[in-house]
Amino acid sequence: MGGDAARVKARILSDGGLRAAFAALFGDPAPMAAEDVLVAAGKAMAAYQETLVSPPTPFDRFRDALAAGRDDPAYPAAARRGLKLFVGRGRCSLCHFGPLFSNGEFADAAIPYFVPGGVDWGRYGGIQFLRASPFNLLGRHNDDAGGDSDFKTRHLKLEHRNFGEFKVPPLRGVADSAPYMHDGSLATLTDVARHYSDLDLERLHVDGEAILRPCT
Repeated sequence: MGGDAARVKARILSDGGLRAAFAALFGDPAPMAAEDVLVAAGKAMAAYQETLVSPPTPFDRFRDALAAGRDDPAYPAAARRGLKLFVGRGRCSLCHFGPLFSNGEFADAAIPYFVPGGVDWGRYGGIQFLRASPFNLLGRHNDDAGGDSDFKTRHLKLEHRNFGEFKVPPLRGVADSAPYMHDGSLATLTDVARHYSDLDLERLHVDGEAILRPCT
């Protein structure tokens, strides 16, 4: 982490425009510790990312039409069949819903986590990393002086079911984001559909969510 922080600080100091923009928000970076410069830059990037809005899609227009009590004749028949499967027997909408088509939770999607050279720990390893990170909500870089925002981190605990769990991804723009799954192991959306259609329930944790099931 120290090397990364030093490189970020050096990059900002070497660019007059970046340095001026940084100084306008956080003060002159030169006397600041490299870790503090890294954190400030990260917060600025996060604030920018929160302004990004994906463009409307054909599904958005179809949804808006239905909400207004009318049909959208331009929405393809194949897409309607897919939507019926998505919210019906496919059970996709149990995890993929809302504006981003994600519940923001973690799940075991039956992707092998014993990989060449070791284990893909998933959320189990992520929780361990988060607890040890100086950048978590319990650390000094949290802007919430009242400490209310650290509740989730403070009470986060490891459970066996976290092994092999990964965050449910949003599906906006999914057609343009191949390959798929957390490890990029599935090349196409057809492969993803086939993976869930041929799901091996014995692969899932017995103490995990009983949501996934083969879609035949």
